[in-house]
Amino acid sequence: MRIALQDTVALSSASSVSLTNFIGSELISALGRLDARHLLGPWTGHVPGTCRRRAKFVPVLYDENHAHEHTELCLLIEGRCVFSYQHAAVVLQPGDLVVCPAGTPHAETFVSAGSGYRLIWWSLHPGEPTLHVTRYRRRGGFTLEYQMSLGALPAEAQRRLATLRQLGESKSTPALESMREAMLTLALALYRRALDGGEAQLDTRAHLVRRAVDYVRKHSHHPLALADVARAVHVSPNYLTSLFRAETGAPLGQFILGERVARAQVLLLAAGASVKTVSDELGFTDQFTFSRAFKRVTGQSPRVWLAAQQ
Repeated sequence: MRIALQDTVALSSASSVSLTNFIGSELISALGRLDARHLLGPWTGHVPGTCRRRAKFVPVLYDENHAHEHTELCLLIEGRCVFSYQHAAVVLQPGDLVVCPAGTPHAETFVSAGSGYRLIWWSLHPGEPTLHVTRYRRRGGFTLEYQMSLGALPAEAQRRLATLRQLGESKSTPALESMREAMLTLALALYRRALDGGEAQLDTRAHLVRRAVDYVRKHSHHPLALADVARAVHVSPNYLTSLFRAETGAPLGQFILGERVARAQVLLLAAGASVKTVSDELGFTDQFTFSRAFKRVTGQSPRVWLAAQQ
C-alpha cells in the first residue's frame, strides 16, 4: 500500500510566540547584542577550537559533522551547546555567532543531560537563502520553529544578503558591525513583510516539505537516501526528517520506500516484466532486497502481489 500524503501540508504551531513577535523582539534584540568577542569562524584568533576551551563531542542528533556547499551563520540565543567546528568541539555561550564557510564540517549537540538550546541559522544558499530557528531538547530531538525565505526581499535587503555572503567567505576577520548591519537589514525587511502581508507568506516550512515530496516522486526510480533529498532542498538531513515527520505524520524514509514500491507496482504490471527486471531497473542491489522492501510496504512479496492482480 502506497503511503499517501495530502497535497497541502498542514503546519502545526511550533511556538506560542508569533513569527512577527519573534522577528521584532527576539531576533532584532539578539542582533543588537552581538559582541566582537563572540564572533567565531575560520580566522586566526577566532577559530572555535583554538580560541575556546575544547570539549568532548558525542553525537546525539545526527552524525558527527556535515557540511554544505554554501555559507551558514549560526547564532546561539538560548542555553548552551557543544559545537563541533572542523572536528574540534567547544561549548558555545548565548550570543556566540559562528560563521561556517562553504565546505566547513560542523555539528552541535547537548552540553549535558536535560539541557536544551536554541539557534538561529542564516543559510546563504545562492538560489534559496533562508533564515530558520531551531530548538533542541533532549526529549523529542529538535523543532524547526520558523523557516523564512530571504530570496524575495527588496533590493536593499538583497544587497545586504550579498554583503553577508562576502563577509562569511572572507579570508580575514570581518568587521562585526558590517555583519550586524547586514543581518539587521534582513531582519527588518522580514518584519515589514510580516506586517504588510501576514506571517503565512513568510513561513516556508510547508513549502520545504512539498518540495521534498515532489523530489522523491520525481526520482523514485533511483535509489534515494535521506541525504539525497535533503541536499536537493538545501537543508541538512536531520532538519528535513524532523520537519517531514512533524508536518506529515510519516517518516521520510518510509515515504521514500513507499514511493519506490508504488513505482515498482506499475512496472510489474507491464507486459514482459519480471521481479528481476524491475528490481534492476529501480536500482535495488538484488532481488532479495527488493522483495523484502516490497513486502515491508505491501505485506506481500512481489510475486504474490502480482498473482493477486491477475
